[in-house]
Amino acid sequence: MSRAASRKRGTSSPHQPELSPETIRTAALALIDDEGLTGFSTRKLGRALGCEAMAIYWYFPSKDALLDAVVDKLMEDVALVISTSRKRDWIAVLRAVAIAYRGVAHAHPKAFPLLATRRFASETTFEFLEQLFALAREQGIDDHVTAWFYRVVSSYCNGFALNELAGSRDVIAKTGGKRFARVTAVSAWLEPKYLDELFDFGLELQLAALARATRSGRVARPR
Repeated sequence: MSRAASRKRGTSSPHQPELSPETIRTAALALIDDEGLTGFSTRKLGRALGCEAMAIYWYFPSKDALLDAVVDKLMEDVALVISTSRKRDWIAVLRAVAIAYRGVAHAHPKAFPLLATRRFASETTFEFLEQLFALAREQGIDDHVTAWFYRVVSSYCNGFALNELAGSRDVIAKTGGKRFARVTAVSAWLEPKYLDELFDFGLELQLAALARATRSGRVARPR
């Protein structure tokens, strides 16, 4: 058997680790963590794995499929929140999921945009959603309430995390604090040291509204 054929089928040589979906997606995440999404390619991944890029496609039919697998990898700790939580209260679990989701942004800042910009499209991520939504149903929460608040909370987490990762430029110092006194004063409370407090503030506002909606069985709509 040729060396290329051996690599294609995932069998290892003395100098090459065994290829598998797990080793490939783990290496892909590590490469994205190192070089970012714009620097990621299957050619570079192949070099990191010690194989030709085409060998990767033996396990993943496309780059999109591989990125979906990386999303699954990123979501592992978030999904674990549901399966390991002793609390069966949906609001408490949703809070823990939101916190864990933001934690992914901190642990993998260069890979996190995958979660924020790609729709969940795998059985693994659907299983996560199934468990989350089934828990809501167990507590008698209407599907439309579940859908609305899942979308609101997930959008909040995505937006907050992406804003956090973007960082802040010292625009105020460049334009002059005295000219924009109110901007200077308010911006002092937007510094990174307050981000945890800000995140919790926004999240609890949404969860309080969810608690009211679950009691009334409907979502209050603006007039």
